[in-house]
Amino acid sequence: MPIKGNRLPPYWFRRGHRWVGVSLLVFVLFLAITGITLNHSADLGLDRRHVSWSWLLDAYGMEAPQPSASFEDGGFRATLMGERLFLDGKDTGQSMSSLVGLIVLEPLLLAAGENTAHVFMTSGEVVESIDLGAELPGPIKRVGAVGGRAVILSSNELFRSDEDIAVFEAWRDNVASEIPWSVASPPDADSLAELEAAWRGRGVTVERFLLDLHSGRILDVPGTLLMDIVAACMILLGISGLILSNSRNRGENGSSKGRQTSQH
Repeated sequence: MPIKGNRLPPYWFRRGHRWVGVSLLVFVLFLAITGITLNHSADLGLDRRHVSWSWLLDAYGMEAPQPSASFEDGGFRATLMGERLFLDGKDTGQSMSSLVGLIVLEPLLLAAGENTAHVFMTSGEVVESIDLGAELPGPIKRVGAVGGRAVILSSNELFRSDEDIAVFEAWRDNVASEIPWSVASPPDADSLAELEAAWRGRGVTVERFLLDLHSGRILDVPGTLLMDIVAACMILLGISGLILSNSRNRGENGSSKGRQTSQH
């Protein structure tokens, strides 16, 4: 006679448990492999290796902005992308809200914004950044060069630098119309491609890529939601497994007792 309480869960429950387990197998393997790899990230040097696939950088929102201003002088080019200043396709590490001109006074270069002037060596090294906001009557409008010195125009007034481009003083010995000003010009296609590559940098580290894959953040909100669903299914799979295991154990114990009773 069947013993009450030893019945297995219904067929659909057991079938559902099996299908959920099979469906999660790929995710379990994926999480296990990426988890083990991340645990040894430092040993594998994943934080020093980079992935620079264009589609991946676009997915990370690392799409380079169009240049907002670009100036060329003496074979050198300064370009502003976002708020990052580039000199000959290389990131200078300096930020500006605007770029109004570039002049070359060997061995120095001057890239000027509305209130700031950045001075570089022609080799690209930063010499100094000069904050002129408090010294000028208004924002810098134009930048030029006369007699080996830098000249800036602010509120229709001229200011000329010393030979080291370290100090600017009011200059009333000339008129703005006679000064060769720096004029904006767009970079060519090759220069633009070089700028975009420099703006993106070396790309995304392999460690960060794997971490975002592991967590699902690589797909933003949908990816995170998917991994949450996977985690919830794994919890349900564990609970249903316990239920099935307990039912089988009770069934086996009940059958064993039934056989023992019939023998007696």
